[in-house]
Amino acid sequence: MVLFTSLIFVHELGHYLTAYFFHWKVDKIVLYPYGGCSYFEVDVNVSNIQEFFVLIMGPIFQLIFTYLMSKYLREIDYTFLLSSSKVLLFFNLLPIYPLDGGKLLFLILSFIFSYYYALKITFYSSLFFYFILLFIIVLFYQSVFWIFLFFSLFFRLWEEQKKGNYLYEKFLLERYLNPYSFRKEKIISSPVFMRKGYQHYFLVGKKLISEEEYLASYFSYAASFDL
Repeated sequence: MVLFTSLIFVHELGHYLTAYFFHWKVDKIVLYPYGGCSYFEVDVNVSNIQEFFVLIMGPIFQLIFTYLMSKYLREIDYTFLLSSSKVLLFFNLLPIYPLDGGKLLFLILSFIFSYYYALKITFYSSLFFYFILLFIIVLFYQSVFWIFLFFSLFFRLWEEQKKGNYLYEKFLLERYLNPYSFRKEKIISSPVFMRKGYQHYFLVGKKLISEEEYLASYFSYAASFDL
């Protein structure tokens, strides 16, 4: 239990220290019997590059810790630690949100699609992968532990899915309230096509409207033009 909990702690420490380096505010770190989770107070519009490094440093810290422990643990203890580390990495990197693998999938999709559609595709893809893996476990492994773990994961996934509209509105509100500056520009027709890292112009009829004007109208519901 100490060895497995140490793995989880070091993994979350990797996320925490990288977030601290980027001046993110850490809300809390929660350790569960089967894993852990770090919660940050950070803008949705934070750089994808920062998110990527915060994300990958958890598994990297875990791998470094596992390697270093090979020099200090008895063989029987290290064999257990190595086996646990492999299982934890495999599970955590599954493309199911909110696992690290699911968040990585979302980041990749954010480079291709708008924030709104990246969210949607991530949640639907997570459900797809979830039920495939659950079917494999029930059919071939029949492990009570894995079945319990995946049912617990389903409730986390469902909770995150319900937060999708909130995250999208938060994404828009941050863009309205904060003076972000982006080099890339894009002309779009609807806020659902807004992307992270882009400055947008909205095509309304034959007129181009700045992102600031459009979002001011979007949130005030007092537009002088047809949205």
